[in-house]
Amino acid sequence: MDKKNQEERLIKNLMKHSLTKMPFEDFEARMMDRIHQEKRQQESVTNNIRFAWMFFFVGLFLGLGITNMTANLSVQLYGISLKQVTLIIQIGIALVLLFQFEKLLDLSFRKKKT
Repeated sequence: MDKKNQEERLIKNLMKHSLTKMPFEDFEARMMDRIHQEKRQQESVTNNIRFAWMFFFVGLFLGLGITNMTANLSVQLYGISLKQVTLIIQIGIALVLLFQFEKLLDLSFRKKKT
C-alpha cells in the first residue's frame, strides 16, 4: 500500500510539473485578433488589385480614344507637327502601360507566402 501511495504522489507531482502556463493571460484573444487583422489586410490587398486592374483598363481605353482623336489633327506646335509629338508621347505611354501591366500580372498571380 505504501508503494502504491508513493507512486500516486509521484504521478501527482509529475502532473503538476507538466502543466504548462500560457505566456500571457490574453494570449488566445490577441492571437485571434491578429488572425482577423491579417485576413482583413489580405482582403484589402485583393480589393486594391481589382481597382488597379479596373483603372488600368480605363486608362488604356481613354488613351486609345485620345490618340485616335488627335491622329486626324494637322496642327503645328513650335514648328513641329503634332503627329511627331503624338508619336513620341505614344511611345512613352506604351512603355508605361507595359511596365504597369507586368507589375499588375505579378501582383495578381504571385504565390502566397506560406
